[in-house]
Amino acid sequence: MAVSIMASGCSSDDDTESGENSSETVSINVIGGDGEGSNAPAADETAPTATEIVLDENGETVTGVNGEALTQPVQTEADPSQTMSDEDILNAMTGTTAPKQLNIENFTGNHYAYDTLNAEEKKLYDDIKSGIENLKYKICESDAYTSEEWAKIYGLVYNQEPQLFYMSGKIKVGKLFYLTKDTEAINQMQQSIDATVDKLVNEAAGKATTFEKLKVFHDYLVLNSTFELNGQTSDYNSSIYNAFGSGQPQGDIQCAGYAKAMLYLCGKAGINCMVVTGETTAGESHAWNVVDVDGEWYNLDATWDDPILETANVKNLRYKYFLIPDKWIHNISHMHVSQKALSNGNYITYFTPPACTATAENYFIKSGYVYNDFDSADKAIRAEIKKAAENGSRTAHIMAGSKDVYDAVYAARMDYNTYAKSFSGVKGVNDECNSDMLVIEFDVIYN
Repeated sequence: MAVSIMASGCSSDDDTESGENSSETVSINVIGGDGEGSNAPAADETAPTATEIVLDENGETVTGVNGEALTQPVQTEADPSQTMSDEDILNAMTGTTAPKQLNIENFTGNHYAYDTLNAEEKKLYDDIKSGIENLKYKICESDAYTSEEWAKIYGLVYNQEPQLFYMSGKIKVGKLFYLTKDTEAINQMQQSIDATVDKLVNEAAGKATTFEKLKVFHDYLVLNSTFELNGQTSDYNSSIYNAFGSGQPQGDIQCAGYAKAMLYLCGKAGINCMVVTGETTAGESHAWNVVDVDGEWYNLDATWDDPILETANVKNLRYKYFLIPDKWIHNISHMHVSQKALSNGNYITYFTPPACTATAENYFIKSGYVYNDFDSADKAIRAEIKKAAENGSRTAHIMAGSKDVYDAVYAARMDYNTYAKSFSGVKGVNDECNSDMLVIEFDVIYN
């Protein structure tokens, strides 16, 4: 049975531009099922790569998370696992050494998810990982595992081993698929990844706390990545290659790309981290991170902190999803945590992530941006709006110390819109507040 690990509907947090003639273009983050907001090519533009519907072994159409038919690029060459002789396949299966010309990156990230597996599952995980490292086409017969068993373990390797950036998300029991098997190309991509990652890890090494190190990684990903809308997807959008090595000023990635990039950086910096997947409230697939900060676990969602600006702006950073507990997002905005919907409608559970209950390292709390009465919160958010307007930034945000304070400040949001208009060139503010987190956030809109 062929299924896809990550559905193309992977989504970013809602962040839309309501004003006209803005000085900066903002892409719509949440992907609507009707295609609104996508930057679909005009009729006279180059046609996209031809695709074909994915079929299972019975010839039935394979559907994704939202019930849509899964597609894949039309293959221009035969699948080696179908055309190789039995002897050639056996030789590929039994090989123990990666091709000398393939420089596999030695990644020693956190293996929390791996440690939750039983012995049989660990063996399959190791076999798949080794198979990808050795560029094998097949590691077992199609009847050796159920599609659910294979999807669970293959999905864990796909999400928790970011160094295998050339690994495809396509699944068929027993077989391994690749975005490329060109060893020279893989080596060149790895060198490009290293050039960026080494600089970031060195910068983080100069920071005194885990909070500051994670902020270096978070800020880079937010400022140097563009969330790919549905219909704009590219082969490496869920990999660290598009995040670090594509050579583009804004790497085109989706949520899995952000999450794997954060995992890769944390692994290099010695910070325990993992990728967690789930769904948005719209049923679209999503991925984020759980990280260890000084012995306490926190959620970190770089995708939903990305304002998706066409041009990076170092004055425009958001931290709403930077180091937050489960209770602010689980079954509220982040659904089916660590689960994956199969095409038959069933869910598999990858693993149970560690509980995130602490709040001390949350951005607003640690930075002293929490206000416990209306007067101080009102003064603070006005100061944030003023600072943004004067600096040409877009984000003004604080945290309320209680629901009562949040409600009082939120009720005055039209007053803040009027206040923002008093600054030259400012059209007003968009409401980006979040009552579950008690975050008052406004997006400053310019003429």
